[in-house]
Amino acid sequence: MATDVVAMPELSVKPARPPRAPSKPARPTSTPAHPAGAQERERRAEALRHHHADARARGVAATDELAYLRAQLHVAARLTARLATIQDVGEMAQLVVDELHGTFAFYLAAIQRVERPAPSRHGGSAPAGRGAGDGVLRLIAGAGRLAEVMAEFLLVEQSLREGVNGRVARSGTTALVHDTRADADYIVRDPQTDPRSELAAPIFVDGTVWGVLNIEAVEPDAFGEADAVLVETIAASLGAAVHRAGLIADLERTFTTTLAVLTSTVEAKDDYTATHGQDVAGLAERVALRMGFTRAQARDVRYAAMLHDVGKVAVPSEILLKPGPLTDAEWETMRGHAAVGGELVARIDAFAHLAPAVRASHERWDGGGYPDGLAGEDIPLAARIIAACDTHDAIVTDRPYRPARTRQQARAELRRVAGSQLDERVVAALLEELAEG
Repeated sequence: MATDVVAMPELSVKPARPPRAPSKPARPTSTPAHPAGAQERERRAEALRHHHADARARGVAATDELAYLRAQLHVAARLTARLATIQDVGEMAQLVVDELHGTFAFYLAAIQRVERPAPSRHGGSAPAGRGAGDGVLRLIAGAGRLAEVMAEFLLVEQSLREGVNGRVARSGTTALVHDTRADADYIVRDPQTDPRSELAAPIFVDGTVWGVLNIEAVEPDAFGEADAVLVETIAASLGAAVHRAGLIADLERTFTTTLAVLTSTVEAKDDYTATHGQDVAGLAERVALRMGFTRAQARDVRYAAMLHDVGKVAVPSEILLKPGPLTDAEWETMRGHAAVGGELVARIDAFAHLAPAVRASHERWDGGGYPDGLAGEDIPLAARIIAACDTHDAIVTDRPYRPARTRQQARAELRRVAGSQLDERVVAALLEELAEG
Protein backbone atom coordinates (compact mmCIF):
# COMPACT_ATOMS: atom_id res chain seq x y z
CA MET A 1 0.00 0.00 0.00
CA ALA A 2 2.72 2.47 0.96
CA THR A 3 4.95 3.50 -1.90
CA ASP A 4 7.32 5.91 -0.18
CA VAL A 5 9.76 3.38 1.23
CA VAL A 6 12.11 5.00 3.74
CA ALA A 7 15.56 3.54 4.26
CA MET A 8 16.03 2.27 7.81
CA PRO A 9 18.84 1.10 10.03
CA GLU A 10 19.34 -2.55 10.71
CA LEU A 11 16.58 -3.61 13.09
CA SER A 12 18.76 -4.56 16.00
CA VAL A 13 17.98 -1.86 18.54
CA LYS A 14 18.24 -3.22 22.06
CA PRO A 15 15.43 -2.30 24.45
CA ALA A 16 16.14 0.58 26.80
CA ARG A 17 14.08 -1.08 29.51
CA PRO A 18 12.85 -4.65 30.10
CA PRO A 19 10.46 -5.88 27.40
CA ARG A 20 6.76 -5.62 28.10
CA ALA A 21 6.29 -9.38 28.23
CA PRO A 22 9.49 -11.40 28.61
CA SER A 23 9.84 -14.53 26.56
CA LYS A 24 9.03 -17.81 28.20
CA PRO A 25 11.90 -20.27 28.75
CA ALA A 26 12.81 -22.34 25.75
CA ARG A 27 11.00 -25.62 25.18
CA PRO A 28 13.01 -28.65 26.35
CA THR A 29 13.43 -30.05 22.86
CA SER A 30 13.70 -28.63 19.38
CA THR A 31 10.82 -30.72 18.04
CA PRO A 32 8.51 -28.46 16.03
CA ALA A 33 5.16 -27.87 17.72
CA HIS A 34 3.33 -27.92 14.36
CA PRO A 35 5.84 -29.29 11.84
CA ALA A 36 5.49 -28.19 8.24
CA GLY A 37 5.26 -30.70 5.43
CA ALA A 38 7.92 -31.04 2.77
CA GLN A 39 6.16 -28.77 0.28
CA GLU A 40 5.61 -26.04 2.84
CA ARG A 41 9.24 -26.24 3.99
CA GLU A 42 10.34 -25.81 0.40
CA ARG A 43 8.10 -22.75 -0.02
CA ARG A 44 9.36 -21.27 3.25
CA ALA A 45 12.97 -21.67 2.12
CA GLU A 46 12.09 -19.99 -1.17
CA ALA A 47 10.33 -17.14 0.64
CA LEU A 48 13.38 -16.66 2.86
CA ARG A 49 15.70 -16.50 -0.16
CA HIS A 50 13.47 -13.93 -1.83
CA HIS A 51 13.37 -11.85 1.34
CA HIS A 52 17.17 -11.82 1.63
CA ALA A 53 17.41 -10.81 -2.03
CA ASP A 54 14.83 -8.03 -1.69
CA ALA A 55 16.47 -4.66 -2.34
CA ARG A 56 13.96 -2.94 -0.07
CA ALA A 57 14.83 -5.22 2.84
CA ARG A 58 18.54 -4.51 2.28
CA GLY A 59 17.83 -0.79 2.12
CA VAL A 60 15.96 -0.89 5.41
CA ALA A 61 19.00 -2.46 7.03
CA ALA A 62 21.42 0.14 5.72
CA THR A 63 20.27 3.48 7.12
CA ASP A 64 20.75 5.28 10.40
CA GLU A 65 18.58 5.15 13.50
CA LEU A 66 17.28 8.71 13.11
CA ALA A 67 15.76 7.89 9.70
CA TYR A 68 14.18 4.81 11.23
CA LEU A 69 12.55 6.79 14.04
CA ARG A 70 11.39 9.48 11.62
CA ALA A 71 9.75 6.86 9.41
CA GLN A 72 8.03 5.33 12.43
CA LEU A 73 6.45 8.67 13.27
CA HIS A 74 5.38 9.20 9.66
CA VAL A 75 3.82 5.75 9.41
CA ALA A 76 1.92 6.14 12.69
CA ALA A 77 0.57 9.56 11.69
CA ARG A 78 -0.29 8.47 8.16
CA LEU A 79 -2.15 5.37 9.33
CA THR A 80 -4.09 7.26 12.00
CA ALA A 81 -5.29 9.75 9.38
CA ARG A 82 -6.19 7.13 6.79
CA LEU A 83 -7.93 4.80 9.22
CA ALA A 84 -10.27 7.64 10.14
CA THR A 85 -11.65 7.62 6.57
CA ILE A 86 -12.41 3.87 6.34
CA GLN A 87 -15.46 1.97 7.61
CA ASP A 88 -14.71 -1.56 6.42
CA VAL A 89 -12.73 -3.51 9.05
CA GLY A 90 -11.06 -5.81 6.52
CA GLU A 91 -9.90 -2.81 4.51
CA MET A 92 -8.52 -1.21 7.68
CA ALA A 93 -6.54 -4.31 8.61
CA GLN A 94 -5.08 -4.72 5.12
CA LEU A 95 -4.10 -1.06 5.04
CA VAL A 96 -2.14 -1.44 8.28
CA VAL A 97 -0.14 -4.51 7.24
CA ASP A 98 0.50 -3.17 3.74
CA GLU A 99 1.78 0.10 5.18
CA LEU A 100 4.03 -1.64 7.68
CA HIS A 101 5.45 -4.05 5.13
CA GLY A 102 5.71 -1.42 2.41
CA THR A 103 7.71 0.93 4.62
CA PHE A 104 9.80 -1.43 6.75
CA ALA A 105 9.96 -4.58 4.55
CA PHE A 106 9.05 -6.86 7.47
CA TYR A 107 9.19 -10.59 6.74
CA LEU A 108 5.67 -10.78 8.12
CA ALA A 109 3.10 -8.17 9.13
CA ALA A 110 -0.20 -9.72 10.12
CA ILE A 111 -3.43 -9.04 11.97
CA GLN A 112 -5.39 -11.82 13.64
CA ARG A 113 -8.89 -11.38 15.02
CA VAL A 114 -10.14 -13.09 18.16
CA GLU A 115 -13.11 -15.40 17.63
CA ARG A 116 -14.64 -16.87 20.75
CA PRO A 117 -17.34 -19.56 21.08
CA ALA A 118 -20.87 -18.23 21.05
CA PRO A 119 -22.53 -18.21 24.49
CA SER A 120 -24.93 -21.02 25.29
CA ARG A 121 -28.45 -20.41 24.03
CA HIS A 122 -29.76 -21.55 27.39
CA GLY A 123 -27.62 -19.14 29.42
CA GLY A 124 -26.07 -20.23 32.68
CA SER A 125 -22.42 -20.75 33.44
CA ALA A 126 -19.84 -21.77 30.88
CA PRO A 127 -18.95 -25.44 30.54
CA ALA A 128 -16.13 -26.72 32.72
CA GLY A 129 -12.73 -25.79 31.31
CA ARG A 130 -14.00 -22.82 29.32
CA GLY A 131 -12.02 -19.67 29.99
CA ALA A 132 -9.87 -16.96 28.49
CA GLY A 133 -8.11 -19.45 26.19
CA ASP A 134 -11.23 -20.66 24.44
CA GLY A 135 -11.61 -19.62 20.82
CA VAL A 136 -9.23 -18.97 17.96
CA LEU A 137 -7.16 -16.25 16.36
CA ARG A 138 -8.07 -15.94 12.69
CA LEU A 139 -5.82 -14.22 10.15
CA ILE A 140 -7.71 -11.37 8.47
CA ALA A 141 -4.80 -9.50 6.82
CA GLY A 142 -1.18 -10.25 6.03
CA ALA A 143 1.74 -8.84 4.07
CA GLY A 144 5.29 -9.99 3.46
CA ARG A 145 6.94 -13.12 2.07
CA LEU A 146 5.82 -15.28 5.00
CA ALA A 147 2.23 -14.06 4.65
CA GLU A 148 2.20 -15.44 1.11
CA VAL A 149 3.20 -18.88 2.43
CA MET A 150 0.58 -18.71 5.19
CA ALA A 151 -2.14 -17.94 2.67
CA GLU A 152 -0.97 -20.67 0.28
CA PHE A 153 -1.02 -23.36 2.98
CA LEU A 154 -4.14 -22.03 4.72
CA LEU A 155 -2.29 -21.22 7.95
CA VAL A 156 -5.04 -18.80 8.92
CA GLU A 157 -6.21 -20.04 12.31
CA GLN A 158 -4.65 -20.92 15.65
CA SER A 159 -5.99 -21.67 19.11
CA LEU A 160 -6.01 -18.87 21.66
CA ARG A 161 -4.24 -21.32 23.97
CA GLU A 162 -1.18 -21.54 21.67
CA GLY A 163 1.59 -19.36 20.38
CA VAL A 164 3.00 -15.98 21.27
CA ASN A 165 -0.04 -14.30 19.74
CA GLY A 166 -2.35 -16.47 21.81
CA ARG A 167 -0.46 -15.36 24.90
CA VAL A 168 -0.86 -11.73 23.87
CA ALA A 169 -4.59 -12.14 23.24
CA ARG A 170 -5.13 -13.86 26.60
CA SER A 171 -3.04 -11.44 28.65
CA GLY A 172 -3.64 -8.19 26.78
CA THR A 173 0.11 -7.51 27.01
CA THR A 174 2.61 -6.81 24.23
CA ALA A 175 5.19 -9.56 23.62
CA LEU A 176 8.69 -8.57 22.46
CA VAL A 177 10.50 -11.80 21.52
CA HIS A 178 14.20 -11.32 20.81
CA ASP A 179 14.73 -14.95 19.79
CA THR A 180 11.80 -17.19 18.93
CA ARG A 181 13.92 -20.27 19.68
CA ALA A 182 14.10 -19.14 23.29
CA ASP A 183 10.33 -18.69 23.71
CA ALA A 184 8.38 -21.77 24.78
CA ASP A 185 5.15 -20.41 23.28
CA TYR A 186 6.46 -19.81 19.76
CA ILE A 187 4.78 -22.21 17.31
CA VAL A 188 7.62 -23.87 15.41
CA ARG A 189 6.93 -25.09 11.89
CA ASP A 190 10.44 -25.34 10.44
CA PRO A 191 13.47 -24.50 12.63
CA GLN A 192 15.58 -23.84 9.54
CA THR A 193 13.34 -21.10 8.10
CA ASP A 194 11.15 -19.83 10.97
CA PRO A 195 11.49 -16.12 11.81
CA ARG A 196 13.85 -15.46 14.71
CA SER A 197 12.22 -12.30 16.12
CA GLU A 198 8.59 -11.48 16.85
CA LEU A 199 6.69 -8.48 18.17
CA ALA A 200 2.98 -8.76 18.90
CA ALA A 201 0.63 -6.19 20.43
CA PRO A 202 -3.01 -6.58 21.48
CA ILE A 203 -5.68 -4.61 19.63
CA PHE A 204 -8.26 -3.34 22.09
CA VAL A 205 -11.80 -2.42 21.05
CA ASP A 206 -13.99 -0.93 23.74
CA GLY A 207 -11.75 -2.32 26.48
CA THR A 208 -11.65 -5.91 25.17
CA VAL A 209 -8.91 -7.65 23.20
CA TRP A 210 -10.28 -7.75 19.66
CA GLY A 211 -7.17 -9.07 17.94
CA VAL A 212 -3.39 -9.03 17.65
CA LEU A 213 -1.04 -7.01 15.43
CA ASN A 214 2.07 -9.11 14.75
CA ILE A 215 5.37 -8.44 12.96
CA GLU A 216 8.22 -10.92 12.48
CA ALA A 217 11.79 -10.71 11.21
CA VAL A 218 14.25 -13.31 10.02
CA GLU A 219 17.09 -12.17 12.33
CA PRO A 220 17.22 -12.52 16.13
CA ASP A 221 17.19 -9.30 18.19
CA ALA A 222 15.54 -7.47 15.31
CA PHE A 223 13.04 -5.50 17.41
CA GLY A 224 13.43 -3.17 20.35
CA GLU A 225 11.39 -0.76 22.42
CA ALA A 226 11.05 1.74 19.58
CA ASP A 227 9.40 -0.94 17.47
CA ALA A 228 7.13 -1.90 20.36
CA VAL A 229 5.98 1.69 20.74
CA LEU A 230 5.24 1.88 17.01
CA VAL A 231 3.24 -1.35 16.98
CA GLU A 232 1.32 -0.44 20.13
CA THR A 233 0.49 2.99 18.70
CA ILE A 234 -0.76 1.53 15.45
CA ALA A 235 -2.72 -1.17 17.30
CA ALA A 236 -4.38 1.54 19.39
CA SER A 237 -5.28 3.55 16.27
CA LEU A 238 -6.70 0.45 14.59
CA GLY A 239 -8.70 -0.47 17.69
CA ALA A 240 -10.17 3.04 17.87
CA ALA A 241 -11.05 2.92 14.16
CA VAL A 242 -12.74 -0.49 14.51
CA HIS A 243 -14.70 0.77 17.52
CA ARG A 244 -15.79 3.88 15.64
CA ALA A 245 -16.84 1.79 12.62
CA GLY A 246 -18.94 -0.39 14.93
CA LEU A 247 -20.67 2.65 16.41
CA ILE A 248 -21.36 4.03 12.95
CA ALA A 249 -22.76 0.64 11.88
CA ASP A 250 -25.07 0.70 14.90
CA LEU A 251 -26.24 4.18 13.96
CA GLU A 252 -26.83 3.06 10.39
CA ARG A 253 -28.89 0.11 11.61
CA THR A 254 -30.96 2.49 13.70
CA PHE A 255 -31.26 4.79 10.71
CA THR A 256 -32.40 1.93 8.48
CA THR A 257 -34.89 0.77 11.08
CA THR A 258 -36.33 4.27 11.21
CA LEU A 259 -36.64 4.27 7.43
CA ALA A 260 -38.42 0.92 7.61
CA VAL A 261 -40.89 2.35 10.12
CA LEU A 262 -41.58 5.26 7.79
CA THR A 263 -42.09 3.05 4.76
CA SER A 264 -44.28 0.67 6.77
CA THR A 265 -46.98 3.34 6.68
CA VAL A 266 -47.11 2.81 2.93
CA GLU A 267 -46.84 -0.97 3.29
CA ALA A 268 -50.11 -0.95 5.25
CA LYS A 269 -51.76 0.42 2.12
CA ASP A 270 -49.77 -1.23 -0.66
CA ASP A 271 -47.73 -4.42 -0.22
CA TYR A 272 -46.10 -3.91 -3.61
CA THR A 273 -44.66 -0.52 -2.67
CA ALA A 274 -43.00 -1.92 0.48
CA THR A 275 -41.16 -4.80 -1.17
CA HIS A 276 -40.56 -2.72 -4.29
CA GLY A 277 -38.76 -0.05 -2.27
CA GLN A 278 -36.37 -2.57 -0.70
CA ASP A 279 -35.60 -4.18 -4.06
CA VAL A 280 -34.99 -0.84 -5.77
CA ALA A 281 -32.81 0.33 -2.86
CA GLY A 282 -30.39 -2.59 -3.04
CA LEU A 283 -30.04 -2.35 -6.81
CA ALA A 284 -29.65 1.44 -6.73
CA GLU A 285 -26.82 1.20 -4.21
CA ARG A 286 -24.92 -1.27 -6.39
CA VAL A 287 -25.39 0.85 -9.50
CA ALA A 288 -24.17 3.93 -7.61
CA LEU A 289 -21.00 2.08 -6.58
CA ARG A 290 -20.50 0.96 -10.16
CA MET A 291 -20.75 4.59 -11.28
CA GLY A 292 -17.99 5.68 -8.91
CA PHE A 293 -19.91 6.81 -5.84
CA THR A 294 -18.16 6.40 -2.52
CA ARG A 295 -19.66 3.86 -0.13
CA ALA A 296 -21.16 6.64 1.97
CA GLN A 297 -22.70 8.29 -1.11
CA ALA A 298 -24.03 4.94 -2.33
CA ARG A 299 -25.64 4.33 1.06
CA ASP A 300 -27.44 7.65 0.72
CA VAL A 301 -28.73 6.54 -2.68
CA ARG A 302 -30.02 3.35 -1.03
CA TYR A 303 -31.74 5.32 1.73
CA ALA A 304 -33.33 7.70 -0.78
CA ALA A 305 -34.53 4.73 -2.82
CA MET A 306 -36.11 3.20 0.27
CA LEU A 307 -38.05 6.45 0.74
CA HIS A 308 -38.76 7.36 -2.86
CA ASP A 309 -42.40 6.22 -2.67
CA VAL A 310 -43.11 7.24 0.94
CA GLY A 311 -45.37 10.03 -0.36
CA LYS A 312 -47.87 7.37 -1.45
CA VAL A 313 -49.14 7.51 2.12
CA ALA A 314 -51.15 10.49 0.87
CA VAL A 315 -52.63 8.57 -2.09
CA PRO A 316 -56.01 6.91 -1.49
CA SER A 317 -55.91 3.11 -1.41
CA GLU A 318 -58.51 2.83 -4.16
CA ILE A 319 -56.09 4.55 -6.51
CA LEU A 320 -52.99 2.63 -5.35
CA LEU A 321 -54.73 -0.71 -5.72
CA LYS A 322 -56.90 0.01 -8.76
CA PRO A 323 -56.66 -3.01 -11.12
CA GLY A 324 -57.26 -0.99 -14.28
CA PRO A 325 -55.93 2.18 -15.89
CA LEU A 326 -56.11 5.39 -13.88
CA THR A 327 -58.17 8.37 -14.98
CA ASP A 328 -56.50 11.74 -15.60
CA ALA A 329 -57.63 12.96 -12.19
CA GLU A 330 -56.35 9.81 -10.51
CA TRP A 331 -53.00 10.16 -12.28
CA GLU A 332 -52.78 13.72 -11.03
CA THR A 333 -53.27 12.47 -7.48
CA MET A 334 -50.79 9.64 -7.94
CA ARG A 335 -48.12 11.95 -9.36
CA GLY A 336 -48.44 14.16 -6.33
CA HIS A 337 -46.79 11.53 -4.15
CA ALA A 338 -43.29 12.52 -5.30
CA ALA A 339 -43.65 16.09 -4.01
CA VAL A 340 -45.34 14.89 -0.83
CA GLY A 341 -42.52 12.40 -0.23
CA GLY A 342 -39.86 15.06 -0.72
CA GLU A 343 -41.64 17.37 1.72
CA LEU A 344 -42.05 14.64 4.34
CA VAL A 345 -38.38 13.67 4.15
CA ALA A 346 -37.22 17.30 4.23
CA ARG A 347 -38.95 17.79 7.59
CA ILE A 348 -36.76 15.18 9.30
CA ASP A 349 -33.31 16.58 10.05
CA ALA A 350 -31.53 13.22 9.71
CA PHE A 351 -33.09 12.60 6.30
CA ALA A 352 -33.32 16.15 4.91
CA HIS A 353 -30.28 15.72 2.63
CA LEU A 354 -32.15 12.89 0.87
CA ALA A 355 -35.17 15.06 0.02
CA PRO A 356 -33.98 16.30 -3.43
CA ALA A 357 -33.39 12.73 -4.65
CA VAL A 358 -36.75 11.54 -3.25
CA ARG A 359 -38.62 14.43 -4.84
CA ALA A 360 -36.93 14.01 -8.24
CA SER A 361 -37.04 10.21 -8.44
CA HIS A 362 -39.93 10.31 -10.96
CA GLU A 363 -38.48 12.96 -13.25
CA ARG A 364 -37.60 12.00 -16.84
CA TRP A 365 -34.39 12.71 -18.73
CA ASP A 366 -36.41 14.45 -21.49
CA GLY A 367 -38.28 16.69 -19.02
CA GLY A 368 -41.58 14.84 -19.21
CA GLY A 369 -41.60 13.60 -15.60
CA TYR A 370 -42.99 14.99 -12.36
CA PRO A 371 -43.36 16.91 -10.07
CA ASP A 372 -41.10 19.71 -11.40
CA GLY A 373 -40.46 18.79 -15.03
CA LEU A 374 -36.70 18.69 -14.54
CA ALA A 375 -34.59 17.42 -17.46
CA GLY A 376 -31.11 16.05 -18.09
CA GLU A 377 -28.34 17.00 -15.69
CA ASP A 378 -30.74 19.17 -13.68
CA ILE A 379 -32.09 15.94 -12.19
CA PRO A 380 -29.90 14.82 -9.26
CA LEU A 381 -27.81 11.82 -10.30
CA ALA A 382 -29.08 9.85 -7.29
CA ALA A 383 -32.63 10.42 -8.53
CA ARG A 384 -31.69 9.31 -12.06
CA ILE A 385 -30.26 6.09 -10.63
CA ILE A 386 -33.38 5.48 -8.55
CA ALA A 387 -35.59 6.15 -11.61
CA ALA A 388 -33.77 3.57 -13.73
CA CYS A 389 -33.82 0.92 -11.00
CA ASP A 390 -37.46 1.76 -10.25
CA THR A 391 -38.35 1.27 -13.91
CA HIS A 392 -36.61 -2.11 -14.07
CA ASP A 393 -38.26 -3.38 -10.90
CA ALA A 394 -41.71 -2.23 -12.02
CA ILE A 395 -41.32 -4.14 -15.29
CA VAL A 396 -40.31 -7.46 -13.68
CA THR A 397 -42.90 -7.31 -10.87
CA ASP A 398 -46.59 -8.27 -10.96
CA ARG A 399 -48.88 -5.25 -10.75
CA PRO A 400 -52.64 -5.09 -10.15
CA TYR A 401 -53.18 -4.12 -13.79
CA ARG A 402 -50.65 -6.44 -15.55
CA PRO A 403 -48.40 -9.47 -14.96
CA ALA A 404 -44.62 -9.23 -14.66
CA ARG A 405 -42.51 -9.34 -17.78
CA THR A 406 -39.28 -11.30 -18.24
CA ARG A 407 -35.86 -9.94 -17.40
CA GLN A 408 -34.94 -10.03 -21.07
CA GLN A 409 -38.00 -7.92 -21.88
CA ALA A 410 -37.08 -5.53 -19.08
CA ARG A 411 -33.57 -5.04 -20.44
CA ALA A 412 -34.91 -4.44 -23.94
CA GLU A 413 -37.30 -1.83 -22.55
CA LEU A 414 -34.51 -0.10 -20.63
CA ARG A 415 -32.48 0.18 -23.84
CA ARG A 416 -35.53 1.55 -25.68
CA VAL A 417 -36.17 4.38 -23.19
CA ALA A 418 -32.50 5.26 -22.59
CA GLY A 419 -31.94 8.85 -23.69
CA SER A 420 -35.61 9.78 -23.45
CA GLN A 421 -37.12 8.60 -20.17
CA LEU A 422 -33.84 7.56 -18.52
CA ASP A 423 -30.22 8.73 -18.45
CA GLU A 424 -28.26 6.64 -20.98
CA ARG A 425 -25.18 6.54 -18.73
CA VAL A 426 -27.22 5.23 -15.80
CA VAL A 427 -28.94 2.64 -17.97
CA ALA A 428 -25.55 1.37 -19.18
CA ALA A 429 -24.36 0.94 -15.59
CA LEU A 430 -27.64 -0.74 -14.61
CA LEU A 431 -27.44 -3.20 -17.50
CA GLU A 432 -23.86 -4.05 -16.54
CA GLU A 433 -24.97 -4.68 -12.95
CA LEU A 434 -27.89 -6.85 -14.05
CA ALA A 435 -25.62 -8.85 -16.35
CA GLU A 436 -23.22 -9.61 -13.49
CA GLY A 437 -25.80 -10.00 -10.73
